[in-house]
Amino acid sequence: MIIEDEGRSWGGGCGVYEGTLVRERCVPRAPETILTGSTPVVRPSCAIRSYRRDGDQPLEIPAGAVVVPGPRGAHRGGAAARWGISLYAPVIVKYRDEKTDAATLLEEYLR
Repeated sequence: MIIEDEGRSWGGGCGVYEGTLVRERCVPRAPETILTGSTPVVRPSCAIRSYRRDGDQPLEIPAGAVVVPGPRGAHRGGAAARWGISLYAPVIVKYRDEKTDAATLLEEYLR
């Protein structure tokens, strides 16, 4: 696990674990955002993109990404489909902007 800056302005209960590289200014924003090398991170946009660990290379969270917890969707087939089970997936909802910077600055002052 490598975190390129101090990790300030993270949500409560956020965790970064083995096989993960978090680039500078990344913000795991919501409580309980968990980043691990074995969990793909989803970036919804015009075409859904996912970030994954690649062989010996860690899962890399891009600089300035704002990450929140979310579902990856129901599994197809078998019991998972019948029960509507979905998997946890961190989601990059946007990249830092002035609004994000203002919110994180306010949180730093309050700490």
